[in-house]
Amino acid sequence: MKIEQVAVSPCSNPEMGLDDVLSAYASLGYKHFEVFTSWTNSAFDYHTYPQAYLKKGQQYSMVFTSFHLPSITADCLTDSLQEAITAARFAEAMGVEIVLYKAHDRATYINAAPAFLNAIEDLRVIPVIQNHYGSALSTLDDMKSVFEGIGDPRMRTLLEVGHFHSVGVDWRKAAEYLGDSVALVHIKDQIGQQSVPFGQGEIDLHALFQSMDENGFEGRYVIEMEVRDKENTLAYLADAHKYVLDYCEEGT
Repeated sequence: MKIEQVAVSPCSNPEMGLDDVLSAYASLGYKHFEVFTSWTNSAFDYHTYPQAYLKKGQQYSMVFTSFHLPSITADCLTDSLQEAITAARFAEAMGVEIVLYKAHDRATYINAAPAFLNAIEDLRVIPVIQNHYGSALSTLDDMKSVFEGIGDPRMRTLLEVGHFHSVGVDWRKAAEYLGDSVALVHIKDQIGQQSVPFGQGEIDLHALFQSMDENGFEGRYVIEMEVRDKENTLAYLADAHKYVLDYCEEGT
């Protein structure tokens, strides 16, 4: 693992606007950023031109590397599918590597995938599906049903370590099943379902890094921090960056 593989998610500070969050994260040493298109106050408007966002990235020496697409819904399938495609094209224009493909239910994940994959086939982005506690893809069985239902090697996966932990699935079991399909990893430390500072929880992140290294993973790890004492989030993100940096330096 190399520190260059590390990115940070604004889900850690959803209340912060884009300039504030980019400035804060850059000051902590982060250089890669995952983009949201809703929910956070730093969300991108993919209906605009990407140049303004690219300029902000340059201003804060931040590269945008993964991108949450808007969710596809069964009741507005045609329109919501087109929104996801539009967002993916916007993401590619910003140089994004990974787009997170989303739908409101498992049947729509599967049914919309062929049209989505065909529409973005000319783009230099990798689409992934993500497990997330409380969503249509919560458990490993949910992931299996959708991934196998899509059945297309153009669709890859995101190993969401924290959210698997929240539903009682060990990351080892998930990584074993997902195998080479994993193109992105989200990392947290947790006690039960609660995010805690790195190194204080139940998730053996060092073992995760070692396992992914041994299996030849060269993608990105996105750091997330959703602690109870939210006023300390930036301090914990600084510690998390150092935690990963220390691991990387120990391996050199």
